[in-house]
Order: sequence, then C-alpha cells, then structure tokens
Amino acid sequence: MKSKEIILLIAIILAGVTITLSRSGRLPFLEWDWQPFIIEGEQFSFEEVRLVEPPLPATLLVNNPKGEVIVEKSEGEKVEIFWEKRVWAKKEEEAKALADGIKLVLNKTAAEVTINILTPEKIRRSYQSYLRIIAPAPLAVEISNSYGQVRVGGLSAVKATNSHGSITLNKIPGRLQVQNRHGDINLTEVAGPAEISSEHGNLALFQVQKDVRIEARYGHLDLDELGAQLEIKAEHVSIRGRKIAGPLSIFTSYEPVDLKEVGEAEITNKYGLIRVEGGKGRLNLQNRYGTVDLTDIEGNVQVTGKNVRLAGRSLRGQEINIESSYDNIELQDFSGRTNISLRHGDCSLEPTSLAAGLNFQGDYSSLRLFWPPRGNYPLEIIVRHGKIIWQLDEPAAQVESNSQTEIRAFHQRNEAPLVRINNRFGRVVVEKSIAREEDKKPIFP
Repeated sequence: MKSKEIILLIAIILAGVTITLSRSGRLPFLEWDWQPFIIEGEQFSFEEVRLVEPPLPATLLVNNPKGEVIVEKSEGEKVEIFWEKRVWAKKEEEAKALADGIKLVLNKTAAEVTINILTPEKIRRSYQSYLRIIAPAPLAVEISNSYGQVRVGGLSAVKATNSHGSITLNKIPGRLQVQNRHGDINLTEVAGPAEISSEHGNLALFQVQKDVRIEARYGHLDLDELGAQLEIKAEHVSIRGRKIAGPLSIFTSYEPVDLKEVGEAEITNKYGLIRVEGGKGRLNLQNRYGTVDLTDIEGNVQVTGKNVRLAGRSLRGQEINIESSYDNIELQDFSGRTNISLRHGDCSLEPTSLAAGLNFQGDYSSLRLFWPPRGNYPLEIIVRHGKIIWQLDEPAAQVESNSQTEIRAFHQRNEAPLVRINNRFGRVVVEKSIAREEDKKPIFP
C-alpha cells in the first residue's frame, strides 16, 4: 500500500471516529461558544423597553434566534419587554449601525402576542439578544430560542424549543412541551402533563403532578416526586428516580437505571444496571448483558434476561418469574410462587417460605437452596449428569439410574404445593437456612 493510500485511510478513520464522538456528545469543545475568539472587536450593549397593553390574548409567542429569554409572572395586566442587544464591533459607530439592523417586531392579534427578533444575514454571528419579559400569569407562552438559556416561571402553560442552552421551568400549572439539544432541562413544581425531548443534555424533574413523557439521547435523568404515569424512551441515558407513583415505562441502554420508592414499572435496559429499591406494584424487567438488583419489592416480579446477573432480597409478591442465562442469580428473603429458568449460571435461593411453591429448571447450572426452618414442603429433585447434596436432618428417598439422580422428601404433607427442581449438568445442594452474617452486606458491591 502506497503512503498516500495509508494517509487517506487514516484520515477516513479519524473522520469517522470524530463524527461518532461528536454525535454522542463526547467532544464538548465542538459546542463551546467560540464567538469571542472568532469575532474581532469589543462588545457594545443597547437596550429598549416595549409594552403591550390589555386586553391581552391567551398566548404569547417569542422567537429569539440567538440569545436568552426569561419570562416572569406579573401581578399586573400588561406585558413588559426589556430587550438588550449585544453586538461586537471595532468602533461604537459601527456597533450602533449593526444594532439598528436588529429589530424587535411586536404584533398583537385577538389570538396571540408575537415577539420576533429579526436580523440581517450579515450580522447573525456578531450579536446576541437578551429578552426579559414580565407577563400576566394566565398567559400561555411559546418560545423558540438558541445559544442561550430559556427560563419561565409562573405562567399558565409553556412550549419551549431551544438548542445550545438550558431550559428552566418553575411553578407552571398547565401543560408543558419542551424540546432541547445540547443543553439541560429543569422542571420544578409543575402540574403538567409534560412532554420532553432532549438530546445531549441532562434532565432534572422535581414535583411534577401529572403524566410525563420523555424522549432522550445521551445524558442523565434525575427524577424526584412524580405523581402520575412516567414514560421514557432513551438511548445512552442514565436514570435516577425517587418517589414516582407510576405506572412507569422505561427503555434505555448502556447506562444504569436506579429507582427508589416507585409504583408499577416496566423497564428495559441493554448493557446497563437496573436497580429498584422499595417498589410497590408489578415489576416487569428485561435486560441484556447487565445487572438487576431488587430490594423491598411488594408485588409480582418478572425478569427476562440474557447474560444478566440478578440479585434480590425482601421480595413480597404472589409470583416471581425469572428467565436468565450466562450469569448468576441470588435471592434472599422472598416468598410467593417462584419459577426460575437458568442456563449456564449458578443460583442461590434462601426463601422465607415455600408454601406457594418453587419450580427451578437449570441447564449447565448449579443450585444452592437454603431450606426454610420447619418447612415440610413436598419436594422433588431430578438431576441429570450431576449430583445432589442433601444436608437436611430429615430423611429423603433417593433413586439413582444411569446418569440421573432423584430425591423425594416431605411427601406426607400433600396439601402444600410441590417444590420441583430439575437440573442438568450441575449439582443441587439443599441445606439448612441460617442467619448468615454476610447476607447483611449488599449482594453486589
């Protein structure tokens, strides 16, 4: 291969890596504000004040292509607009000429008040527009902005679109629609419902009363005290949530989902952790190449996974159904009808009761079962190409035939559900359940 071909190949590879990292938000310097470095001259500021007298329509529209929009609640009935234009030029005369070309166009109709910032093409890179608007609370506001923050407090409803800047909404009693790229979103003490779209930014929601729907890519979600349904469709987004009434529907990948004190939930994650502590309601979890960690769950549990490590303690539901492979399962302090299917992994079970029954199906797996004290539950164990280690004081009937071993015990209590264990290419150990000190430690560090 010639040197030119090698150089071209390296350039193509570097371009591909750069594009991939840029789209994933891993090259933050591409989003820096380079304006002070690429524009000659100094900054000049020009201010204007405009008023919109009552009667007012129901909606306020704001279009600010480059800068900042802050909307605050007014106690009066008129709309006050404080506008600052910042331009960069070598001389004040040149700056004034540029500022004169930037116009605030104000229009009022029966349906809406419109604030539109217009700029000539030639100066779009050498200015910034800062709007501070004082408006009556009954107004709904729609904002389109870029390269600066958007902040709204106290108005009836908000629709906000931004890029390269944050969006902050506080004390909004109505519907919220939020879309942002390359910036954070913060919602505090709002009623909703809320629809949120985010790319390359973090989201923080606190005290949202009604339904929340989120679509996000590349970032982090921090959710606290949500009073209704939550739906998340995400990619490369980590999620932390607390006190969410639910029901919850979450889909993400490559990042952890960590929830506390939540209601009914359906969660799908790929290549990441699912942790739920203090759940009340049904859990339906799907994971691949990750970890599932459950603590203090009051409700039925369904876990489906591949290459998933599973740990659970204090599970109180009518049913526990687990299907996994190529990693280990460890359950402690659980009850309810339990069905486990495991391939190529080890399983440790320490139930508080087996009165509802246990069905274990293993393939190339080993099972360690800690038998509950005074548990006379009818038991049947069948192991093919493996062995059974019986460590209980009670007698058990054992039959061996070719490569298969069977044990039956406690069959004088036929009224209880049968505990069935069927395993291939592994061993089954049944021993007394004791209070082990190491069980007080987290299963997964």
